[in-house]
Amino acid sequence: MKTIHVAAGIIRRTAESSATSEVLAVQRGYGEMRGLWEFPGGKVERGETPEDACRRELAEELDVTVENLQAFYTVEYDYPDFHLSMECYFCEITAGSPRLSDRQLGLRWVERERLGELAWMPADTGLVEALAKGDDAEHAVEGELVRRRAAIRKSMKGNKRANTKPELLVRQRLRAAGLTGYRLQWAKAPGRPDIAFPGRKIAIFVNGCFWHRCPHCHPSVPKRNTAFWEAKFARNVERDRAAVAALEEAGWTVITIWECELKRTNIDKTMERVLAQIQAASA
Repeated sequence: MKTIHVAAGIIRRTAESSATSEVLAVQRGYGEMRGLWEFPGGKVERGETPEDACRRELAEELDVTVENLQAFYTVEYDYPDFHLSMECYFCEITAGSPRLSDRQLGLRWVERERLGELAWMPADTGLVEALAKGDDAEHAVEGELVRRRAAIRKSMKGNKRANTKPELLVRQRLRAAGLTGYRLQWAKAPGRPDIAFPGRKIAIFVNGCFWHRCPHCHPSVPKRNTAFWEAKFARNVERDRAAVAALEEAGWTVITIWECELKRTNIDKTMERVLAQIQAASA
C-alpha cells in the first residue's frame, strides 16, 4: 500500500474572552470527505523536511506565517487506497491572519476540550482525543510520541528521493547504453547523488526544476509569501552548490540533469550529452 507523508499544523492561541486554549480547525471543501474537519497542512514534497512542509502548506493554505514549531503527534492511519503518515506540530502565527481558501468550507477556532464536538476526518480522531485532554496531554503521552516521531523521521529521510519519473527515465537510458553497477542516493558521497558510479567517481543529480531553480526554464516564484519561498529556494541552491563543490574537490565528475531536459522533445539530446560526459570521465 502506498504511503503518503503529510505535515499538519496545530495552530494555538489563547481566547481573549475566557483565557482558554484554542486551536484552529478547517472544514474540507472537496472530495468524498467534504464537510469533515481537519488540521491545516499537506503533503511533504521531495527534498523537504516535515517542518518546512508544515510552514509552506500553512502559508499557501491560510496565508499565514507560523513559527515555534513543536512536534507533538504522529498519525498513522490506513485509508482504503493508501496509508497516511502525518506528523503534527504545535505552532504559532507570527504574521498574517487565517484566510478561507477555495478548498475549504470554513475556519473555526475551537476550545481544546470541545474539539470532539466536530465531525473529524477519520485519521484525525486519535489526535483530537489527545488534544482534548488539555495541556497535560503534551506530557502524558510524551514517551510514545517521541518513539513514533523518531520512526516517521526515519521514514521521511528515505522519502526525500524515491524513484521519481525523471530519475527512472535517466536510469532506463543508462541501462540501455550498457551502464550498470551504479548506486542510488549514495550516502558516502557529498550531497547523496541520485545516481553514483563510485569506481568512476561520477555523480549524477536529477534535479526538479521548481525546487532547485532551473537555469533553463526559470520556474516562477509563488506570489504569496514571496520572502518565505525565496529563502527556501536560496537554501536549496546553496546546498546544491556546496555538494557539487565538495564532490569536485574530491575528484568527482558531477553531471546535473534538469527535469525539463527530460521532456520528450529534449531527452535524446540530453542523454547524448550525459553519455558523452560519462565516457570522457571514464577515459
